[in-house]
Parts: sequence; structure tokens; C-alpha cells
Amino acid sequence: MTRAVCAIIADMSVPQPPDFDAVELALARVDADADAADSHGFLCGLICAAGYAEPGQWTGELLGEQESGNALVAEATQVLQRLYEDAQARIHGEDMDFELLLPPDDSPLIDRAESLGQWCHGFLSGLGVGGLPAQDKLPEDAAELIGDLAEISKVDFDMSDAGEEDEEAFAEIVEFVRVGVLLLSEELQPGRHVAPSEKLH
Repeated sequence: MTRAVCAIIADMSVPQPPDFDAVELALARVDADADAADSHGFLCGLICAAGYAEPGQWTGELLGEQESGNALVAEATQVLQRLYEDAQARIHGEDMDFELLLPPDDSPLIDRAESLGQWCHGFLSGLGVGGLPAQDKLPEDAAELIGDLAEISKVDFDMSDAGEEDEEAFAEIVEFVRVGVLLLSEELQPGRHVAPSEKLH
């Protein structure tokens, strides 16, 4: 069997993370406190600040108070767990393939922009819950990046007449956030970034 075929089989055996719509649906079915973008941002913030997180650290934050034994709650928790594991692997990996969980590209730009703000809000909350050091204890570049994310989370995007330039500007902001998250994780969790072939524990 050739190496290329082995690689294809290996890729097929890796479970795919849930997409935006699947996460949004799972959360909506249990009237969760957070939406898909907010939840992914929160989990990524936890990972950057603490390196890892037990489900008990984030289920209550994202799902709110829920009835014990509820099948829909169990399903939503499983979806979030898959999302968490995928985010952890991508943030700590060396492939630089981490992506923000946002609505599909064919969604209205206003929806994607609002979700980006929610993602940043969730990320900042996750940093706090994960034990982010005080602002004056952070490296200057890390503190500046967190300030930028805070500003993005509060921006009221005017997309009433969005065009190609707006799409390009939005893509640049998303890329800025994506790369910033990876740099911040490396700053806060040195040594946790591993080769793709290594297992995360």
C-alpha cells in the first residue's frame, strides 16, 4: 500500500468536527446560554489560557442550568466536546490549520460579522475562566492583542450596503484574529505545541 493511500485512509478515519450549523442547532435545542461562535471562542480561550479544560469547566458556562439526564443536553455536550477536542488539536498543532467557527461564507456578511464579535467575546470570557494573568503581568504584545480582540467584540459593523471591499476587510480581520489566537496560545502555553503525529494528553 502506497504512502499516499495510507494518508487518505488515515484522513478518513479522523472524525470531522461539527460545523457551525450543527453546533448552532445542538445549542438551540437545549436553549443554551451561548451560540455556536460564542461557544467556540470560549473553548479556544480556555485552551489558550489553561492548555486544557475538563468538561465541568465549560458545560455550565455554555449550556447554563440544564435538567440532568436530558438526552438533548447529552447530545449538545457531545457536540461541544468534539468541538473542544478539535480546537485543542489545531491550536496546539504545528499545521497552523486552526479556524474560527463562523457561519458559512455564503451567509450574509452581517451575520458573519456579528458572529465574529460573539466569537471574540466568548474567547475573552474563556481566557478569564482559564486563569489569564492580570493585564500588567502579560507580555506587551499579548496584552495589546487582547485589547484588539476586546475592541472587535464591541464593534457595531455597518453592513447595510456591503460590497467586495467589505468582504476583503472582513476576511483580513478574521485572519488577524486567527493568527493572533495561535500567537497568544504559544505565548501563554509554551511547550504545549506539538507535532501532528504526537498525541495530546
